[in-house]
Amino acid sequence: MKLETIDWPLEGFVEAVRRSYGSETSAHAFRTLYLWKAEMELSLLCRPEFYAVRFGMRGENSWFFPYGEEEAVRAFLRERMEQADGPCRLYYAQAKEIEKLEAWFPGRFDIRRAPEDDEYLYDRREQLELKGKPFRRQRHDLHRVQERYSPLVASIGPENINQCHQVLSAWKTRAHSYGQSGLMDVEAGETMLQNFSQLGIIGILVTVEGSPAAVAAGYPLTDSVFDLCVCQQITQDPEISTFARHALLQALEEEFREINGEEDLGIEGLRSLKEGLRPSRKIELYTCIQQL
Repeated sequence: MKLETIDWPLEGFVEAVRRSYGSETSAHAFRTLYLWKAEMELSLLCRPEFYAVRFGMRGENSWFFPYGEEEAVRAFLRERMEQADGPCRLYYAQAKEIEKLEAWFPGRFDIRRAPEDDEYLYDRREQLELKGKPFRRQRHDLHRVQERYSPLVASIGPENINQCHQVLSAWKTRAHSYGQSGLMDVEAGETMLQNFSQLGIIGILVTVEGSPAAVAAGYPLTDSVFDLCVCQQITQDPEISTFARHALLQALEEEFREINGEEDLGIEGLRSLKEGLRPSRKIELYTCIQQL
């Protein structure tokens, strides 16, 4: 079995399979895999009919649920179940994939909900208009930032990329919590900036009184879904982050109707923040562990 490093020559294949599969999740997207490959110890198995992401942080026989042609995926899973590397473990599986797994291998997997992996989807129009009582807090935060700071917004580009690095570097120095998954959302932002052009990132920098204050950025997942992968600020004031997020949504092209806010990693503060932003729906995900 030949595992490959997650690098640019594989992008076309991975994205073609993912889009044909109809996935709107962030977890399996090539750009997400690239950003998290070091921290999560990810590598790729690419065969003509499918691709599978090996989740090295979880063990030798741990995988994201494979995407591709059903019979090829089924054969691969049977192969992994017969290995002596411990039980086959599958992550980031959706309900439709659970149905397949139970039909293929009834009673062979312990299937568990993984709320820390759920992805939050937001209606872009709702998030821009902020109408009604549910969005009262966000409206308050935006008005407070505009009145108190008079912030300026600029698209991220070569002329201000160093200022963006300043924001993320300062954010990294603050205390952060590990999630239930054992992950901490710290390094992905720096990787994003280091590969900004190649990843096709769309983002904005917020400055206050001439100094960098916040960065919000992401990339298209589908023709209508945009992945918001980074929203970080220098100050302890979360209102600046709220402003940066709203400014990015204003700057996006009209075709993006939904924003994928990614998962909360099981970090309570991050979960409260994402819930407080009023998602329109969630993509519920599961973990499946082979029963020996």
